[in-house]
Amino acid sequence: MLILGASGGVGGTAIQLAKNVGATVIAVASAQNADHMKALGADFTIDYKAGSVADAVKKVAPDGVDLLFDAVSGDTLTQSLTALKPNGRLISVLNDGKALHLPAGVRFQHVMTQPSVPDLDFLRELADSGKLEVPVSATFALADVKQAFEQIETKHTTGKVVIVP
Repeated sequence: MLILGASGGVGGTAIQLAKNVGATVIAVASAQNADHMKALGADFTIDYKAGSVADAVKKVAPDGVDLLFDAVSGDTLTQSLTALKPNGRLISVLNDGKALHLPAGVRFQHVMTQPSVPDLDFLRELADSGKLEVPVSATFALADVKQAFEQIETKHTTGKVVIVP
């Protein structure tokens, strides 16, 4: 499984959920976040700034990956598409797929979060058992919500940003 934006809150959670079901995880973010991604369970890390992500993936998984999880989109997603196996699957939390030129046979799904009680219970159980950690990057007071969103918009947040009353 290839995870783009793997050092952020969504990507970091994806690493842990993938490892929980036994997947081999290739995590993509900047090199400065490699240790963070490894600590969350990534088997391999790739610096998206160091060249073609797809080429780096092919060194680790010459036949490609079965699943690409996109939590960043943009150029990193576009250049990663060739890392998917034929009949692979792309899941994105950001991209609706309309402008993507997907390889033949690739199955695409755009996912919007819709938490349910059973889903949240499952995540709580994982957290309670130590199988899921939610690293907090920064905490902001409600009065500083504008700063919190500015931090999120940088797309360079390791973990989650929390706003407290």
